[in-house]
Amino acid sequence: MNGLRLLVCDLDGTLLDPDGTVSGRTELALDALRSAGVEVAIATGRIPRGIVALAHRLGIDGPQITMHGGLVVDLDTHQTVFSEALAPSQVDELVAVGSELGLPTLLCYPDGFRTNQLRPEVAALFVPYDEPLPVVAADLGELRASHPHKVAIWTGRDGYDAALAVVREHLGGRYAITSGDDKSIEILPPGVDKGRATGALARWLGLTTDQVAAIGDGTNDIELLGGVGQSVAMRHARPEVRAAATQVIPDDLTDEPSSAIGLLFPDLVFDGAGPSRAERPA
Repeated sequence: MNGLRLLVCDLDGTLLDPDGTVSGRTELALDALRSAGVEVAIATGRIPRGIVALAHRLGIDGPQITMHGGLVVDLDTHQTVFSEALAPSQVDELVAVGSELGLPTLLCYPDGFRTNQLRPEVAALFVPYDEPLPVVAADLGELRASHPHKVAIWTGRDGYDAALAVVREHLGGRYAITSGDDKSIEILPPGVDKGRATGALARWLGLTTDQVAAIGDGTNDIELLGGVGQSVAMRHARPEVRAAATQVIPDDLTDEPSSAIGLLFPDLVFDGAGPSRAERPA
């Protein structure tokens, strides 16, 4: 199978269609990979609790990369492969930045969230996902020693760029600053990203990163796509994301994971064929 023994796939915008579903063809491709002895892992910004139902439905087991790479954990046994949480002094600093911005701040844990402001706009972020609503904590400072894996600052779409500039000015170079959307900024310990987490997972499986393939579409996938043996960026990804990958889904293929899997594993047969061709006007 081309020497590749592990496929790491981003979730939102990649494995999941815009409506939050997985295409039937992608499910067939995943089944064919597992039958061929290739491990499959999800890499997501979501907390572990937020992907349990999906992973079970797709038959994806073993350790998964969650919280933008801050935690690699088996969803069923809870065995931890990699974990990097924020120290109390780091929580103090990040909460202070959120307070300076006057924006809702969330401490993020494997099983849920704590926030100082549960605005309707914040609650709406959790509606599309299988994640619990944040619990309100009047004073996040009291949770400074609770070891969250990341801190999120809700910005809304209109305030995102200005808030990101402030966060980078205060924290740039000392933390990993990322985002899964354009409505919130997520901050993790320095050096934490999906690429580093993938390396930890590969070592745990007894593999080298040359034996790992990856698919992604977001800026938080850049380290993942650039740190493995072979990778495919979704065609709709931003230019800097496409530049990090070894391949991009071409125009004559459908912009979905099954096409990326066909490119990475050209000998794989699923649904009687390889990657599906995009419909083109007559």
